Amino acid sequence: MIFEKNGVHDPTILQENGIYYLYSTDTLQPETRGVPIRTSKDLIHWKFEKAALDGVPSKAKLWSGATELWAPEVIKVDDEYRMYYSASTFGSTTSFIGLAVSDHPLGPWVDKGEVVKTNPQIAAHNAIDANICYDRKNNQWMVYGSFFGGIYIAEIDKVTGKFSNKGYGKQLAIRSQSVEGAIEGPFIKYNPDTDDYYLFVSFDSLNDFYNIRVGRSKSIDGPYIDFLGNELTNLELCPDKIGTKILGGYQFSGEIPLYAPGHNSVFFDEGTKQDYLVHHARKKQFSDEFFLQVRPLFWLSNGWPVTTPYEYTGRIEKVPAKLEHLQGAWEIVLFSQADVQKSEGIADITMWLEKTESTYITYKQEVKKQLYISGITGSGICFFGKKDECK
Repeated sequence: MIFEKNGVHDPTILQENGIYYLYSTDTLQPETRGVPIRTSKDLIHWKFEKAALDGVPSKAKLWSGATELWAPEVIKVDDEYRMYYSASTFGSTTSFIGLAVSDHPLGPWVDKGEVVKTNPQIAAHNAIDANICYDRKNNQWMVYGSFFGGIYIAEIDKVTGKFSNKGYGKQLAIRSQSVEGAIEGPFIKYNPDTDDYYLFVSFDSLNDFYNIRVGRSKSIDGPYIDFLGNELTNLELCPDKIGTKILGGYQFSGEIPLYAPGHNSVFFDEGTKQDYLVHHARKKQFSDEFFLQVRPLFWLSNGWPVTTPYEYTGRIEKVPAKLEHLQGAWEIVLFSQADVQKSEGIADITMWLEKTESTYITYKQEVKKQLYISGITGSGICFFGKKDECK
């Protein structure tokens, strides 16, 4: 099998008959256009299969001028696979979300045309980055949008796969123009255990300081609130203080830094009953050295999600947070407002956890003989850490 994680941008995963199908943005890595498809049997090793479409569909190209397709979303409805693709050009709101359908995850795909389109004359927001989500009654909704006018949600007709009503839907999140409105890549996940909807978004520039934030709501169409009670539409506070930051750039001592993790989806594995945060990251800032990461996603007892210090490499085992497990020197990464957060040493983590009023979990991964921790402090700062496993 060819190991094909490099060149993956804006990823989403579909599981079917023991095979994981990965769809992502056209990056010309490999040299193809029309939504690259990769497959895997273990979520670790990936093989490039083909492009879903033969370039940009004609109506999408005519409207947007796009030469590549971005941020696909693929779902299964009854026996039909539906791919929502985005067509646009960098820095433009002349954009087009279209729909293609197939009877197999690999295709062939048949284009069904426009779902929603925007330009500066007809809308103040941007029709890219679609995600299909479901409410408690199993109705479908599309959450979409990016820089400029923010994130929107609109109800979907399950029969047609297109908007149920005229218009663009309702705004869920927006950022100040003082930071160029830097928000995109929305994804909504419903958690039946908490009976909440979680809106994941990416803040800032995808080239360097990208980071993933989240808010939650009792209603799929908002309002979405972060850990500290701020609505994701709040334009009064400092724009960096809105949204609960669960992942950003970071570096453990002696390790290569990870830059710009973002544009995530959330994938639930039917076999292991585990949620995963699926996103891309960069090896270097302002480069095309981006690649796929799949990380376990956990839900804390307070209902907030956290992820892991390292990507998924196989079995993961939760460990009781007993004193004998916590003792020893830890390295902790705190996802505060720093753009690339370096780790800091903590000698007595039990005292630190109590002082910061943290909610957390501890676990092992098949990476090294280490113990890991992920959590959130009482002031809403997510963290994770590691230490050598006690003998």
